[in-house]
Amino acid sequence: MTLERLRTFFRLEGDRTIWNIVLALLAIGLIVVFSARGTYQFHDLPDTGSFLFKHIRDLTFCLIIIIVCHRLPFKSYASLSRYLLMLSVLLLILVQVLGVESGGAKRALPIPFFSGFMPSDLAKFALIANLAAMLAKRLKANYSDPLVFVPPIFWCGFLGFLLALNSGSAALLLMAPCWLLMFIGQVPIRYLVYLTLAGSLAFMIAYAFGSRGTTWEGRFSRPTNVISQVIQKVRPPERLTPEDRRIDSQEEYSLVAVASGDWIGRGPGNSLQRNFMTQAYSDFAYAILIEEWGFIGGVFTLVLYLWLLYRSVRFVAFRRLKKAEIQSGQAFGYFLAAGLAFSLVLQALVHMAVSVQLIPVTGQTLPLISWGGSSLLFTGVSIGAILSVSREAAETQPAEPREEAAMAA
Repeated sequence: MTLERLRTFFRLEGDRTIWNIVLALLAIGLIVVFSARGTYQFHDLPDTGSFLFKHIRDLTFCLIIIIVCHRLPFKSYASLSRYLLMLSVLLLILVQVLGVESGGAKRALPIPFFSGFMPSDLAKFALIANLAAMLAKRLKANYSDPLVFVPPIFWCGFLGFLLALNSGSAALLLMAPCWLLMFIGQVPIRYLVYLTLAGSLAFMIAYAFGSRGTTWEGRFSRPTNVISQVIQKVRPPERLTPEDRRIDSQEEYSLVAVASGDWIGRGPGNSLQRNFMTQAYSDFAYAILIEEWGFIGGVFTLVLYLWLLYRSVRFVAFRRLKKAEIQSGQAFGYFLAAGLAFSLVLQALVHMAVSVQLIPVTGQTLPLISWGGSSLLFTGVSIGAILSVSREAAETQPAEPREEAAMAA
């Protein structure tokens, strides 16, 4: 009986397409990260065997998290998100004081047995889940009270400010899914304008008092990416020092990696630029993927993320919700899946844009592929929540006419 319950618990349910996409991305991540480790000592990583073991351990833990979370009723995330939101605020404040500094910013907390825990990953999940719950609750009242959106806008702006103090890109990746989630949640346009103003104010305050203002300016001044080139053409800098003109090795080598990938790449394990890049296995994993798997491999990976987004938002993004779905609480599940999918795929697109030098360096990992325990942990939670929504949505969807006829026969 115990064995049967165990088999039932580990049975994969929910959207089969999402499962296939996730397993494919995890497999790609295992190959790419192990290949992107490189050989030089400045990587400051353990030997090859322990490096591979650690990543396999993290991927296995991520998969277990997905299985556990997809078994939970999606409505449980509504109440859980309130506590996670408060916890994320506390951790984001603590990281300003006790955080481990890396690259000029304090982003990780030195938690025992979990090195490199980043509160920003928790904050993104908590805020999106809480925002989905607030939107579903307010949708029942038809947004009649003009003050109903004060709490959502406040929390978006406040957490955006805390994140922007140490990472402007993380704050943008938080605010953008929230804006999109409120848009598909049928929120009046004026409240979206208020959210935009709140986010802009949070960025201006973080730019003035945070630790990343100078870093933002430096990254936009380097002419390696398209955005910086456009800015410098519109407003040429008055005076650039040799340090300002210096091309960061990560950006330069990522361009070489992408250019040398051609159509089919050098082949798995044959990257050359990985040996010169300190973040080849995390911040520039997509560049190594293109170098080894070529343009075809890069496009295939991009399609996987876009297909994941489509399968996650199809319940809510292409139609108006029915009254029964709103009253039953199903709307929360749709908002939750859409918000988390937007966040994951947008992060993937930003990572890809950095790797091919469309935008300045952001330090964002490639979900389900890049090295990183904290990122894999909360990516697993997000995927599990999306699968939980798809599982319960499939159970409540009416059977197709053919299926009903077959059952009658």
